[in-house]
Amino acid sequence: MNTQNQTFYTQKLEKYSAELSSVSKKLRRFAWYRFFAFLLIFAPLFIFGFESWITLILSASTIFLFFPPIRKNIQLEKTKKKTSILKKIVEDELLALNHQFSHFKNGEEFLNTDHFFSYDLDLFGEGSLFQFINRTSTISGKQKLANWLINPLLQKDDIKKKQKAVSELSELREWRLNFLANGRGFEETKEMHNEIISWSGLELKLKNTVSLKAALFVIPFLTLISLVPAILGITNLFIWIMVLTQWFFLYFFWKKVNKYFNFFGRKSELLSKYMQLLRFIEEKEFKSALLCELQNKITQPISAGKLFLQLKKLVEQFEYRQNILVGFALNSLLLWDIRCVYKLWNWHNQHHKKLTDWLEVISEIDALISLANFAGNHPNFVFPEINDNDFIYRATSLGHPLLHENKRVCNDFEIDGWSKVMIITGANMAGKSTFLRTVGVNLILARTGAPVCAGKMVFTPIEIYTNMRTTDSLLKDESYFLLN
Repeated sequence: MNTQNQTFYTQKLEKYSAELSSVSKKLRRFAWYRFFAFLLIFAPLFIFGFESWITLILSASTIFLFFPPIRKNIQLEKTKKKTSILKKIVEDELLALNHQFSHFKNGEEFLNTDHFFSYDLDLFGEGSLFQFINRTSTISGKQKLANWLINPLLQKDDIKKKQKAVSELSELREWRLNFLANGRGFEETKEMHNEIISWSGLELKLKNTVSLKAALFVIPFLTLISLVPAILGITNLFIWIMVLTQWFFLYFFWKKVNKYFNFFGRKSELLSKYMQLLRFIEEKEFKSALLCELQNKITQPISAGKLFLQLKKLVEQFEYRQNILVGFALNSLLLWDIRCVYKLWNWHNQHHKKLTDWLEVISEIDALISLANFAGNHPNFVFPEINDNDFIYRATSLGHPLLHENKRVCNDFEIDGWSKVMIITGANMAGKSTFLRTVGVNLILARTGAPVCAGKMVFTPIEIYTNMRTTDSLLKDESYFLLN
C-alpha cells in the first residue's frame, strides 16, 4: 500500500468528518433560530392586538429576522451535502487502497460477449478492470471511459498526449476530489442526459419573434401603469382589462409554452452541475497539451460556464410556473411563461450547436480523472514507452493490476518482431489464462494512456484479438471449432 496516499486520504477523512460535524451543529442551531424568529412574527398580535398599528410595524420588522436564516440555512445544507460527498469519496479511496473496489460501478451495461477482447479480458462487470478504475461522476464520463477501454488509441502522438494529461491530473488530488464532489452533487439519469444532448441537434421554431419581443415589453408596461388608478381607488377596470389581455395571449401560446417546458423544464439541477464542472475546468491552469486544448474549447471565444449559467437561470425562471400562486401572479403581470419561452428560444438559437462540444469536454475530463486516480493510487506503475517502428512488446515485472500486490506474480515478457509467436503451456490451474490476460490488459491500459503494472514496458500499439471463452451454441448451430 502506498503510505503517501493512505496519509492524504486519512487526513482528508478526518478533516471532512470534523467539518460535517460542525455544519450539522450549525444547522441544528439555525433550526431553533428560525423557529423562534417565526414565532416572533406573530407575537405582536397577541401583545398589541390585531388593530394596533404597532402590531403591523413589529410583525413586518420581525419578518426581516426570519428570511436571512433561511438563506443561511440553504447555504449550510449545500455545504453539508458537498462535505458528505467528499467524505464518501475519500472513504471509498481508502477502501480501494486496501484493494476493495466492489462498491464502484462495474460497467455491466457495457458487457459484450461478441467483442474482440473486452469479454475475455474482463474489462466490464463485477471485479472488472472498469470497476477497478472507474471514478466518473457523469453518465457521459462513464461512457467515455468505457469507450476508451473498448477502442483504445493506436497513434503514438495521441497516446503520449493522453499520458501527459493523466500524469498532470494525477498530481492534482485536491482538484480531482472537488471536481468529483461537484459532479456527484446531483445524480443525473440517462434520460435527462440524453435530453440535454438532443438540444444540440434540434432547431426550435418561434414565429413573429420581433413582434413578440415588442409585446413582451409593451403589455407588461401597460399592465403596471394600470395598477396606478387601482391603487388610488379610482377604478379597477384597466387592470382587469390588462390581466385578461395577458391570459388571452397565454391561451394562444399554451401549446408552445408546454412544448418548451417539456423540453427545458425540470433540468435546472443538472444544468447547475454541468455549469459548476465547466467553471471548475475553466479556472484551473493546465500545462499538458491535451488539457489545454480541452480548456480552450470551453473558454474560446466565450466562457461556456457563463453561458451555461445564463441557461440555468432561464430554466429556473421557467420552473416558477410549477408554483401555482407564483405562476398565476407572474403570468397576470409580466407574461411570464411567454417571456421565458422567448428567452430560451433566443439562447438556444445562439448557442445550441456548442452544447455537444461543451459536454464532450466534461466527459473527457471526467474520464481522464479516473485514469489519473488510477495512476495516483499506484505510483509503482509506469507509463510505458511507445514504439511506432517494428513490433515490440517488452516488459519487466509485468503483473495483472487487479491482483493484490501480495498475491501478484510478475514476469518478464518479450516479443520482438512481427513474425514472432509465443506459445504458453502448463498444467491446469497453473496461471496460463491469468498470464494471457495480464499481457492483454496491460496493452489495453498502455493504449488508453494509463500507466501499466510493470517495472518497465515498451510496446507498439496494435489491435488486440482474443479467443479464451468460446462456447458452443446449439441455438445458432455453431460449434467451438467452427471457422468463420
